Amino acid sequence: MKEEDEIMRKCGNGNHFTVPEGYFNHFTESIMEQLPERSVVKKKQPSMFLKHIRPWLYVAAASVGIIMGVRFMMDFNSPQEIVSQPAHVEREALNEQEVQTMMKHSMVDDYSLYQDLTEAE
Repeated sequence: MKEEDEIMRKCGNGNHFTVPEGYFNHFTESIMEQLPERSVVKKKQPSMFLKHIRPWLYVAAASVGIIMGVRFMMDFNSPQEIVSQPAHVEREALNEQEVQTMMKHSMVDDYSLYQDLTEAE
């Protein structure tokens, strides 16, 4: 506490940073006088390509992207074609349990199974 009192006695508690009288009255004018003159640059008009054609190119690119994405998702979600049996295997040679095991692991939907059975008859 003594040390703090000693510092306060030497320095005091007043504001030691002062600004000359009327400094901020003409502050902006003096700064503006110091800045170099700049010429006004006229903005160029955008070309016909930038104004009319570029938005249509963006629309076309977005459309192609959407179409390709939908096409990819449709191909990704569609069932893959599976060859039901090799040509050299006879249908009569398979017993019932082998057929059920093959059907369980082949991931053939009902419609494909129906088509194969109607073609066999």
